[in-house]
Amino acid sequence: MQLGNIKDLLLKSLGKTWKQNQVLSSIIYKSIIHDFLELKKIDISSYIISIQLRENIIILKTNKPILNSEIKHIEKFLIQNIDQKLQKIWIHLKQIELVVK
Repeated sequence: MQLGNIKDLLLKSLGKTWKQNQVLSSIIYKSIIHDFLELKKIDISSYIISIQLRENIIILKTNKPILNSEIKHIEKFLIQNIDQKLQKIWIHLKQIELVVK
């Protein structure tokens, strides 16, 4: 399959807003979990309650306040990796902001 066809299929599958949010939330979720495993050697998948994407704001809800502070310490690294992964699928968000609750 050629790259152009893959891009067309991806854009077609992301045609609806809820589908796009689901795909983007999944990419963000996996990126955050991977980065934590890489940097802190901690699996945080069981502590994440939800991830929401509104415009250029990522809202991350966890059930551990100490985890929230750890996320804030590596926030720039997380945002940079999320941005790189989204750019690979032709999604460009300007000035991504990460809000932890």
